[in-house]
Amino acid sequence: MQSLNRIVLLATWIICLLFNSAFAVQSNDDNNSEGPADPTPVELICHPGKECYPKIFVPTTTFLPVEVDQVIPPGLHVRLNIGTGGREAKLIDPNENEGTAVYVEREKKVDPQPGIEYSDLVVVPDQDVDQSSILNGGRSSNETDGPPPVQHIPPEPESLRPNPHLSDSDWEAFNDAVSVLKKSAPQATSLTEALQKLSDMSHEPEYGVKLIEMSLQKLINIISSSEYTTSIRSSAAITLGNSLQNNAVALSRVKKLFGSAAKDVVLKPLLDALLNNKDMILERRLMFALSRTVRIHNGKQDFVALDGLKTLEKVYTATRDLPLRGKIAAFLQDEFLDMDMVEMEVKSGVKGGSQTVIKLKDDLSGWCDILQGDLVERDNGEGSGDLDSEVKVLVTLKALKEKYSNKCAAKKELQGWLDGEKERVKKEEDDGEWIKVPLEDVEHVFFGARA
Repeated sequence: MQSLNRIVLLATWIICLLFNSAFAVQSNDDNNSEGPADPTPVELICHPGKECYPKIFVPTTTFLPVEVDQVIPPGLHVRLNIGTGGREAKLIDPNENEGTAVYVEREKKVDPQPGIEYSDLVVVPDQDVDQSSILNGGRSSNETDGPPPVQHIPPEPESLRPNPHLSDSDWEAFNDAVSVLKKSAPQATSLTEALQKLSDMSHEPEYGVKLIEMSLQKLINIISSSEYTTSIRSSAAITLGNSLQNNAVALSRVKKLFGSAAKDVVLKPLLDALLNNKDMILERRLMFALSRTVRIHNGKQDFVALDGLKTLEKVYTATRDLPLRGKIAAFLQDEFLDMDMVEMEVKSGVKGGSQTVIKLKDDLSGWCDILQGDLVERDNGEGSGDLDSEVKVLVTLKALKEKYSNKCAAKKELQGWLDGEKERVKKEEDDGEWIKVPLEDVEHVFFGARA
């Protein structure tokens, strides 16, 4: 009996020991767990009758609309939606080979992010929300005052990632067309065929780089010479524009080929050709080529030095081609109004992209009367005009009014034209919101909210 009691006591002691050990392990796991911490609360912005959204815009790999009071983090690819007049943003895709802009608050600085090439520093208008703590790494805005900084950006791209889908036969066709282009006196028929082929192939970044390296001077010569037909010159212009479009490597090649001489060798011939030609298709394609070429290193500064804004003003007022006017208005918006003009001037003797920020201040307020004059001359009749160019002019006019305020007064005919256009839009379902929004935006900035 005594032996049995001992066995029961021993068993009880063992069970208690195991229970305590298990409890201790569980408690230890609870105390030392390194699981995910509670997520940081997301600050939301809420308006009556509208779904709440994050105060800081959350990007994805596709373009999403940005609310007017959202903060745009630095280093995103941001664009203007011409249809709605609003901004859209997404994560930068390195495969797009774009010198994507960094967005900073007005009069604030932000260091460029490593691994991204910057063609411009873009300034967004002041917003109600305070972005300084995000964009200045927690520093107060007062700490950003002082002389223009020297910023360090990554070196310009040297090459593109090869496209494995380009076959040997594709390259052979490309090289054959280039060989025709480089001849001193090619036959008109063969040159026409070669340029038509190259205008299609130049969309491919690798071909665009090779065209700039091998044939930039020849393309400029064709574009600027009256010895060639307008059809051939038009094909050369669109080939040049396609080669440089969204192609940072091709843009850097222009700089390497001509350096500071690009101002006179590339930009000036394009401006002269645009001013001195009246062929509608050629003018449109020259404007396309110019809008891409101006993005070469120091391009906008050179464009201003060549009195390019005055040239565009002369072309705009002289032409009756509404699509060309739309292209010029979009150029002003993209290059001068949607951003303060910022150029990077490489300091001599410094390799690796040490650059001084230079802000060029140009008064575009005179365009306010020009664009209004264009609009009020357009008929509000059904099916008249060119809606795409109208939207571009409206978006640019709104930006001019916001930037120059008192120097951009409304013409007396503007309110009547806006009223007539809004009435027309109500009757034409195809226009809808696409044109209604910029019409209302222009009315608001010039005349305020109406009951």
